[in-house]
This record gives sequence, C-alpha cells and structure tokens, in this order.
Amino acid sequence: MSSPFVQVCLCSIVLVFLGCSEKKEFLVGEASESVVLVESIVADGDTKETARMWSDAIKAQLKEISVVLGSGDGEPSTLFGEAFEASDLQAVDAQERYDGKAVKVVEMSLPETLVATDVSDFMANLGALLCLSQVDDSSEAHFKLYGIDRDGERLKTRQRLMSQGFREGNRVRSYGVVDVVWELPEGDDGVPRMLSFSMPTLVLNELISESVMFEDVAASVLGQNPAWREQLQLGMNTWRRHLDRSLNPDFLGYHGVAIADVDGDDLEDVYFCQPGGLPNLLFKQQADGTLVDISKKARVDWLDNSTAALLVDLDNDGDKDLAVATRTAFLISENNGKGRFSLRERLSNLGSGYTPTAADYDLDGDLDLLVLRYASDSNKTGDFPTPHPFHSARNGGANVLLQNQGDFGFLDVTDDVGLGVENYRFSFAASWEDFDNDGDLDVYIANDFGPNQLMRNEGTHFIDESSESGSQDWGFGMSVAWGDYDRDGAMDLYVSSMFSGAGNQIVAKPDFNPAMPEETRKKYLKMVRGNSLMRNAGEGRFDDVTNPTAEGFAGWAWGSKFADLNNDGWEDLYVANGYISQPDTDDL
Repeated sequence: MSSPFVQVCLCSIVLVFLGCSEKKEFLVGEASESVVLVESIVADGDTKETARMWSDAIKAQLKEISVVLGSGDGEPSTLFGEAFEASDLQAVDAQERYDGKAVKVVEMSLPETLVATDVSDFMANLGALLCLSQVDDSSEAHFKLYGIDRDGERLKTRQRLMSQGFREGNRVRSYGVVDVVWELPEGDDGVPRMLSFSMPTLVLNELISESVMFEDVAASVLGQNPAWREQLQLGMNTWRRHLDRSLNPDFLGYHGVAIADVDGDDLEDVYFCQPGGLPNLLFKQQADGTLVDISKKARVDWLDNSTAALLVDLDNDGDKDLAVATRTAFLISENNGKGRFSLRERLSNLGSGYTPTAADYDLDGDLDLLVLRYASDSNKTGDFPTPHPFHSARNGGANVLLQNQGDFGFLDVTDDVGLGVENYRFSFAASWEDFDNDGDLDVYIANDFGPNQLMRNEGTHFIDESSESGSQDWGFGMSVAWGDYDRDGAMDLYVSSMFSGAGNQIVAKPDFNPAMPEETRKKYLKMVRGNSLMRNAGEGRFDDVTNPTAEGFAGWAWGSKFADLNNDGWEDLYVANGYISQPDTDDL
C-alpha cells in the first residue's frame, strides 16, 4: 500500500495504458493490427473548405447523438437518414486482452459488413454495447471529430468514440474509431444526416475493483497548511485579478514539482514551484504521511516566477541540494543536511529556464546540469513568441549544459561538447538514458516547435543521431519518457505532443498552403497526430510503432512516465494531459 504522500503526488498524473504480462503492446487501446492511420478518408482528399463549412454541423449532430445515448430522450429523425446502415452491434467477437486486480480489458471486433438497421434499435444496441445507464448521471458518450471529406453529395467523417458506463456495478470506459457517412441537406437550412456507422473495434476497460486504485488524498495530506487554503486551492482566474503584472506571473501550467528526502529522516518531501508573486513551497513529510509547510524556515520560498526544480546531491555530501529555474535566474542552493538551504549560485544569464535535469554525463562522479531555454528572451517576447519557421523554428532559446566543477561551481560547456548544434528549438523537456548500452548517458530533447533531438554521448562530446536513428519525431514535443516496455534489454522512447482534431481535418487537404512541399506537409501531419511510441530496435535505430488511436492519442499531453503500477514486471505508461479548464469543455 503506497503512502498518502505518494498518492497525492500521483493524483496529477493520468493513467492511460496498462501493460500485460502476455503481450508487448499497450492494451488500453486497439490491437496493433487494427491501427487507424491519421490520413484522408477519401482516396483523393478534399479541400479545407469542406471542413470549414461542415465541421461544426457534424459536431452538433454527434453531440446530439451523445445526448440521446446518455439520456434516452430526443428525436432521432433529425439525426439519421431514411436508409440507415450500421455494423451489426449484436454480432460481436469479444476477446479478453487483460485481467488484472483492478482493470479488465476486453477488445470487441464488429462485422465489417453494414446492414440496414432500425434507428431505435441501433441507438439501444449501441447504448448497451457501451454499458450506458440512462438512470446514472455519470454515464456519457462523446465523439471527437478528426477527419472530414466530401465525396460527391455525401460527407465522410472519422471520429473517436469515448464513453463511460457501468456493468454489474463496475465502471466501464470504452473507446473505438468510427467512420460515418452523412447525407448532405438539399437546402442551406438543413443539417447532415447519418447514413452509415462503422466501428470495426471497440475496447472496453472495466474497473473491477475500486479499492486498489489511486485515491485523491491531497486535502487530507495538505489541508492543515494555510498555503493549501490560501494558495493551492485557488485557480488562475483568482490570481490574475490579484497579482501585479510586474511580477510576471505565469499561469500556463509550467510549474514543476521535485520530490526527495531533504532532512535525512527517510521520508520524501516535496517542493512546489509557483507563478510569480506566489511563494515556492517546501513541504516536509510527517510520520503519518501528512505534509507540513517549512518553506520559510528552509529559506526557499522565493517569489520569482518558477518553472521547475531539482532536489539532487550536487556536492556529494549525501543530502539533496536544490536547483530552481526562475524567470530571472537559475538558482542553486546547498542543503545543510537538515532541510535548511543556502543560496550558492545565482546564474542571472540563465533566466527563463525550463525543465532542468541532472546527470553525470562525463562520468567524473558528480552531477552536471542541463537547463532548457524555451524562448530566447521571454522578458521581451512573452510566453508565446512567434516561432520561425513554425514547424522547424530557429529562434528559440539556447539550452545550456553546466559541468559540475565542485564546490557549487559550474561551467557552461554547451558548445564545447556539441550540444550547441541547432540549439534554438523552443525546448520543453529532456531526459537522460544510455539508449545504446555503451556505459554513458545520452540525452533526448523534446522541442515544441521543431524536430526533437537525440544526442548520443561519445564521452567527451555529443553527436546528433536524431535523423539517423529514426527518433526525430516531428511534433509539439512536451515530455520524454524512457522505459523498456517490451523487456528486450533496450530502452524504448515515448514522447508526448498534441493531438489536434482541427489539424487532422485541415492539414491533409491539398489546398492547405498549396505551395507547401509534400515532405513538409507530412511533418505537419505528424505534428497534429499526437504522441509517439518508438521501440529501440538496437544498433542505434528506433521504430515508430505508435498506434495513433491508442498510445498516440492522449489529448494535449504534457508529462509522461513509464512505471510498473501493478507490480507485474511490465512497465506501464502514464500521461498527464489537458490545458484549458474553463466551463466550455469543447476544443479545436
């Protein structure tokens, strides 16, 4: 049983896939052999005008179908055409893919042949297949449109179907990919009507035991602290009204967390970074798992806008020192072993750093620091400077590698070791790993605007192996996770990015920037596809094995992590995702 402290740290991470002791693939998703590629669903494509004209109307129809599925109320005659066809939702071949203590995964294959179907029967059968309960308010279905083309007087759309229901008291979450044909209205006032519904595969994830899943215990662990009530419980809308703009508060969700035992009591403590004007917070863990605010006493309650922190031993004295990336400077503090910190370095030339990482890249026995720089000068350009060119930016901030010289002295060796190559990509995250098993640490850098970079460590310098290794991965790089998911002894790679329904509808169209070279269009298509899973094939090569509708689909993804959640010996995968948490839940 994990401690309350561990549970509160995990509550911000979204579980998306579970591994299986019998398979090497991720199972909360479609089987690898049934991959649905993100591409045009009409062979010759179409124009972006189709999406502009009909996307909103299709989404409105899909939303109405979702409402009818969840409540049983509504008039389906405005949603379906007269000659409606669908997969036979009762002729299902169900295969159990995973049966664990907490979750059971069943993959359902439906017939490819469409048959004439009564609309009322179709809605009832689909609701039953999704385990929707019309007497339970938490039952719901949702369609995510991401492909639309016109084919004569009809529209063809592709969408992801996601639902939550109940079966025999157990919560069931399901998803599948649906292809729909719509009949266009004759006049300007009409709406498209569904003519066919095809769903080859549906995956059901049944929560068979609530007792062994994670529980949100943040309030019970942190609730005794004034900072919980006065700061952490209030959102960005409150602080936008109360914090002076001169403090440069940043409410974009880039504020990191560091976890380590800072006072030598064998209990892990936690450090929170906050927007400018709010103090960073250090919480000490008590024997009962609760956390007590010691920020002021520890002298680490800086008010600078802070993006990320590290708790690592930088002087090899056995305790964890603190490094914090702030807008104004990169701060390095020494721990006295009892959780009291003294500022040793204030690197003002390293302001606006992101996601610092620590690694002994030169194998000299001490930890060095890699500090990422998103914007070249955020004080002038703001948090969202314009990348140029958009898909392969060359005007971002320069990342910095600090070599540990001992006694809290650090030397910028970025250019000397080869990390200055194409060092302008709006970098978001980096992760160290010996991917080629040669004994030293390599680094993968995820870039927001531009190709990601795999830098192979040659001992005294780094070589850019991104393109040659097949791991370059064009996308809005947000995070990097290494893990041997298939247990072959080679570390595999997962990179989080963004899935854009609008982007998938538009970018594939030939009239989207008609002068764009086809190779560039492919890069844009990859940028809106979502996350990437790359298998280490050995000999310095990676294979992109992503299923776009499974591990590739995690919304607007941020952090990711491999970890064995259920102690079965296989590494599972977690992705934190989301962006705008306003009342309007619709997105692009």
